[in-house]
Order: sequence, then structure tokens, then C-alpha cells
Amino acid sequence: MAVAVLTPEILDALRAGNASTSAIPAVLDDLSLTVERECPQSPGEVPEATAAWVGRLRRIGGRKLRSWGLDALIDDAQLLISELVTNGFRYGTEQQITFRLVIGTEVLVLQVDDGSPELPQIRDADPHAVSGRGLLLVDAVATAWGVSGDGRQTWCTLRFPAKRRAQ
Repeated sequence: MAVAVLTPEILDALRAGNASTSAIPAVLDDLSLTVERECPQSPGEVPEATAAWVGRLRRIGGRKLRSWGLDALIDDAQLLISELVTNGFRYGTEQQITFRLVIGTEVLVLQVDDGSPELPQIRDADPHAVSGRGLLLVDAVATAWGVSGDGRQTWCTLRFPAKRRAQ
């Protein structure tokens, strides 16, 4: 089985948080799940059976973090998972998305590959709109976030609490 490496964009962001090293962070756990989605009836729509995967992936992510003793990250990680996965289903161009959760020695990386070369952007949503704030939330909660050079992967990171990093 081939091991997928972290993209250069993610590695640069991780190194920016620790300028004293150029080493690649050690990966303790790497979960990757590919989800087939139903064909939407209209652009931007997420069919109900596909939308159910958002909650499933949130729960899987929460359980994975709990198994590593990273309970302090669960709420933020589940919010980020919801936003990245929903955007992947809503704007992706392929029949499937791939969700990835990487636990490093000091950082959590969440990534969604949706196949779309279109770069996501933070929008200024109308105050009464029911959607359009996903990347604004990602930007507010994540330590860092970005998009791969080809636009296919959107990712974000959460640094572990200082107490956990010291262990």
C-alpha cells in the first residue's frame, strides 16, 4: 500500500509554525476514507444520503482523536471536518471525495480532495443567508488552512495544546 505524503503547501504551513526546524513532522496515524456521492439534482446541492456522510466522518474523526487522548481538539476538529467535507460534496467535480485525517506529533491535519480545480474562497455571506460561512469558520478555528497548487485538496491544521506537545 502506498503512503500518501503531506502536500508541500501543508508542510510549509507546518514549518512556519516551528521555524527552528525544517524536518517533516512525524506521522503517528493517517486515516483516509473515500466516499462515493450521489449525483446532485442541481449544482451545489448535496443529496440527503450524501449529506449523512458529513456526520459519519465527524464521528469517526472524534473517535480517532479520543483514541489518541486528544479530546481537547474534538469540538474544533469536528467543526472543521463538517465544513471541509460539506464543501467537498457541494463543489467537488468528481463522483467521490477523499477525507484524510493525519495525527502528527504536534499537529492534526484534515484534508479533503474533491477533484475540483476551482480554488475555494472566503465569502462575505449575507447576514440572513443559511450558508456561505464555511471557510470563514475554518479560517477562524484552524491554526492554518490552504489549498493544494492544483486546487483539488483543501486542508487545515490544528496544533495540539501546549500540555500535549510537551509529552
